[in-house]
Amino acid sequence: MSDPAEEKPARGRPLWLLVPAIAFAGLAVEYMELRYLPAAVPLIGSLTPGMLGCVVASFVLAILALRSTKKDIVSICIPFISLYMFVIFPESSTSFLWQAIFAVSISILAVRFGLWYQ
Repeated sequence: MSDPAEEKPARGRPLWLLVPAIAFAGLAVEYMELRYLPAAVPLIGSLTPGMLGCVVASFVLAILALRSTKKDIVSICIPFISLYMFVIFPESSTSFLWQAIFAVSISILAVRFGLWYQ
């Protein structure tokens, strides 16, 4: 039998799973809008639901990385990239494909963060 003192403490819920959930939820809403409307309806300023989902998911990842005992500089800096892509210069990333690529990349970062840094 193993000694209870040697066992690892129980981990909390894997909050890093929120990152892909938020990013792909925004993409799903935008896809449904694009399917039934001629163009995606902006929610805040020029942010469409897919863009907003990517920005919010990147901030969630950065907050989780800041609260972690081991700091991940890539996850902490990803909101700056999302703000640059989707808020400061949104005309370059309005394509659904760019939003999907960004959602996949922050999902990979979230998995990396969840497996290595928590």
